Amino acid sequence: MTSKKHTLPNRRKFLGTSTGAMAGFFALTSKSRAQAPQIIGHGKFRYEVVKGWGQLDPEKVPVANCHEMSEDSKGRLVLFQTNAKNNVIIYDKSGKLIEAWGTQYPGAHGLDVVNENGEDFLFLTDSRQGKVFKTDMKGKVVMELGRPDLPQYKDKKAKYAPTNVMPAPDGSFYVGDGYGSSWIMHYDQKGNLLSAFGGKGSNPENLNTPHGGIVDTRDPKNHTLMICSRSDNALKRFTMSGVYLQTIPIPGMRVCQLANRGNYMVAPHLEGLISVIDENNEVVSNPGGSAPVHNDKLELGKIAKAENSPFTHPHGIWVDEEESIYVPQWNSGKTYPIKLKRV
Repeated sequence: MTSKKHTLPNRRKFLGTSTGAMAGFFALTSKSRAQAPQIIGHGKFRYEVVKGWGQLDPEKVPVANCHEMSEDSKGRLVLFQTNAKNNVIIYDKSGKLIEAWGTQYPGAHGLDVVNENGEDFLFLTDSRQGKVFKTDMKGKVVMELGRPDLPQYKDKKAKYAPTNVMPAPDGSFYVGDGYGSSWIMHYDQKGNLLSAFGGKGSNPENLNTPHGGIVDTRDPKNHTLMICSRSDNALKRFTMSGVYLQTIPIPGMRVCQLANRGNYMVAPHLEGLISVIDENNEVVSNPGGSAPVHNDKLELGKIAKAENSPFTHPHGIWVDEEESIYVPQWNSGKTYPIKLKRV
């Protein structure tokens, strides 16, 4: 009995000490996990989420829907968003504000930078106004394009709501009627309409919500158009003259836009993740989502958002020369863009 009386208090003391030590261990582990960088992505394309990048004072520089980003020739990052106190926000690479301007773009949507004879210009697409504006870097409008003069739009019931511009190396550019009738219009550098293709339908050459797209320069000898046919959960590739070439399905994903760097492209999806697409037009990484799985037919399986995804509704995309990715988001709690650093 004496032995047991001495044993029980010692055991309680031991358990109390052990419990305290374990609690401390788990607290440290939890703290360490909270401080550890968040790494997302798969294979060769993995990224660290850069905490706090680009966050500004919402009283002075508020944002609503952050729709698109690009970069000018000085390495400045340009954001287009729908809060009309400052539709255009220009950052340096560290995420600090350089300047903000623009109050006349309630439907701020697509943004692209072009350089002409050493001078940068912006293509600003306003879906609500149904117009594309070309401005200098201070916001002075030098070109304005409205509803196309085409048979497809003679009927007033034919909706026109452009979402993006795809600048070409020769100075011409393509306008995507992403929220309207799904046609792609090709203009010369002066804004003269050259041709149109696409349109809604079920044939391969048709487009359904051509929400974004780029001139794909991964093959320098053979530029093509890569267009996000969002309602088809796919990318569609065309020649520069508008001839259909290929469909690249991304099952379950409403792909919004594209940016390319070297031999790969990156695409944001409203479902809460982004995809990296290699030179063979295969999805090889899904930062913020499940790993890509291809079946025996080399068809991509359905992708899902990961529990730890930093994204809500990715909408735009930019990849800089360091291969960092910038992701502006739609309908995501008025959040500023997210930066991913490649690791």
